[in-house]
Amino acid sequence: MNGNARHWWLGTTAIVHRELLSLFVTPLAYVVATLFLLEQGWNFALLVRILNDPLAAPGPVMQFYFGGSFFIFWLPVTFLCAAISMRLIAEERKQGTLEALLTTALRPSQIVVGKFVGALMFYVALWLPTAIFYVLLRSAAVTPELGPVLSGYLGTFCVGATFLAIGLLASAVARSQLGAAVATFVVCSMMVMAGLLVDQVDTDVAKQALTFTSLLTMMQELAQGIVDTRWLWLHAAVTTWLLCAAGVAIDPRRTRERVVQLALLATALAHVVVLVGRHASRDDWTEGRVYTLSERAVTVLRELRKPVDVTVLVPTTIGGGRINPVAGELEEVLARMGKITPNLRVRVLDPDRERQEAQRLILDYGLGGRDLADGVVLIRAGQGSSLARAHVVPSELVTLASGPDVAATGPRVKEFRGEEVLLGKFIAVSERVHTTVCYTQGHGEPDFTSLEPFAGHARLRELLEQQYFSVRAADLAGVDGLSGCDVLMVAGPTGKLPAEHVATIEGWAAAGGDILLLTGAVILRGDAGLAPHGLEPLAARYGIHFGERIVLDPHATPGASVLFAFTLIDGWGDHPAVRSLLGRPVSFVFARELLLSGDAVALVSAGDDAWAEADVAGLTEGAALTRDEAVDRMGPIPIAASAERQGSRMIVIASDQMALNANLREDVVYDHARDLIVNAVAWLSHRESAFGVRPRPREHVKLVLLPEQLRRMTLVCLLGLPGFAVGLGTLVLWRRRR
Repeated sequence: MNGNARHWWLGTTAIVHRELLSLFVTPLAYVVATLFLLEQGWNFALLVRILNDPLAAPGPVMQFYFGGSFFIFWLPVTFLCAAISMRLIAEERKQGTLEALLTTALRPSQIVVGKFVGALMFYVALWLPTAIFYVLLRSAAVTPELGPVLSGYLGTFCVGATFLAIGLLASAVARSQLGAAVATFVVCSMMVMAGLLVDQVDTDVAKQALTFTSLLTMMQELAQGIVDTRWLWLHAAVTTWLLCAAGVAIDPRRTRERVVQLALLATALAHVVVLVGRHASRDDWTEGRVYTLSERAVTVLRELRKPVDVTVLVPTTIGGGRINPVAGELEEVLARMGKITPNLRVRVLDPDRERQEAQRLILDYGLGGRDLADGVVLIRAGQGSSLARAHVVPSELVTLASGPDVAATGPRVKEFRGEEVLLGKFIAVSERVHTTVCYTQGHGEPDFTSLEPFAGHARLRELLEQQYFSVRAADLAGVDGLSGCDVLMVAGPTGKLPAEHVATIEGWAAAGGDILLLTGAVILRGDAGLAPHGLEPLAARYGIHFGERIVLDPHATPGASVLFAFTLIDGWGDHPAVRSLLGRPVSFVFARELLLSGDAVALVSAGDDAWAEADVAGLTEGAALTRDEAVDRMGPIPIAASAERQGSRMIVIASDQMALNANLREDVVYDHARDLIVNAVAWLSHRESAFGVRPRPREHVKLVLLPEQLRRMTLVCLLGLPGFAVGLGTLVLWRRRR
């Protein structure tokens, strides 16, 4: 460090020290701190009481706190920055000490930077006690994610730095502290309110500029855990220019040249911010990385074969002026996808403001007015005869929460499925791959058109069609046999397939056909073994052998038969079809043991606590279910396996009841049996693009505080926080007098 830099640094440090002393030893500073902490405590206590209502919507509490509410966040911040900054220069000028400082060896830049750093440190010190809010939530058994909390404080720091710089400039220009405070409050309020004009302006340039600088958007994103580095650069640039302007304002030797330099600096900083903004990263600080695209999604996007045009026609608000919970999530995932590949071209239209264009597009896709009212995403690829179109409605993109609270609080996104749904559509229109899944009937299998909870596979059919598979019944006895089928599914037979049907399936497999067997343990009363289905010899050729025992496991599925129904979290194999399911729970019902040989691979196995019960006949008579190492087979035991043979693939899932309608309901069953089945079909049909793309659950914390907990939390907020400021101020002033 050379002499000039060292001299500048020492002078600036002296100003910082002087400013901190003047802030921390004056009664006014502690009055401001007490009022600020009292207001923050009141706001948080009120927020907690509202969210603790039984009908209140679950949600991340700290996100509501930081998420841009004018009365909870912006009003206190604006008042605080105006109160801190109003005296920085104006008081020095009033007392006649500014001229004394300028006549010393100090430069205007040292005075400005020193006072700004001191004020910013005091601002940070006032916010530090609010960290008790996070501690209070943890003490009440509520565990908000730490990442979004930290990003919320990061946004608070950036906003405070910019507002204090505005106040410093106002204090340098104004002749009184009151004038500086009023000017700071007005300018900062206008900056906040400018974000409300994004949807009101007509020109694209103005809309982009307002969106790029919207403080409301910034805090909403940061409160969600999305850290866009362009916000950091923007606030750094604005703060830098404001400090330079304040330095020019207090410099008694300012010239036109300094003003021109200030204008050129503003132009240069604006260009830097725009350039950096185009290449800024959007980091995801959430615990579950819910806004980060999966590796598979990135791979699929980079491998898009042709340009895909996406037009978003989703209203930003819904009934009663409430925010549409789908719009923000959709724009976020599409923005991230658009940065991965230039082949994805996204266009967002407001169906309320650009109604004629929206109606024309809706008619072009053959849709109706209802789709325009609810919102729709239009997707197309190719031209002329190769043109392919698809569309997605909001109900496909999200899993909305259900229950009586939704009627009072409005719709709430529980899971965002947009990533997997949109990727499937992109693949469908760009590659136009047609995969047909055929299913067998007439051997005791549940009907694929029946909605009976425990006797139908209508939800299984719907699940496959959602993944863009064509589903139809197989004609095993027909002339064409399995012609036109890509995957054959034998799901839940309770009887033995006729020999001619077995021969048809064997011939189809020999020609390279792929097979999914969903065949569990079928117990016949009075029989010593399990009922055969006739495909055991075919599976054995692949190295997958069906045993004659039923698998029992102590990891019970809630509400189901103990030992017969169990949920596994561990036991996943190393196979492309299940790698995305590692660590996820899946439930099996009446699972049959499998024995593997050759190149067969276990997809999932029951653990060491499981066993394969040898006394099947005793089970039908109510025999005691005990683990007998002398006769039973001890775990681990494969209950799902895959194998390949001469170009043909086979997957066996030795539990068919997991695919019944009742067990595939997303609002009732929370395991991943659906994903296991979809991944199995995708692997069999060589459509691995769906692997690893799963719904992203959102943080939804439901406050259930007892009256005593709520009372104690309220007392800490209303008395503890301001009491801390009062006590600290009293101690400082007492020591100062001594």
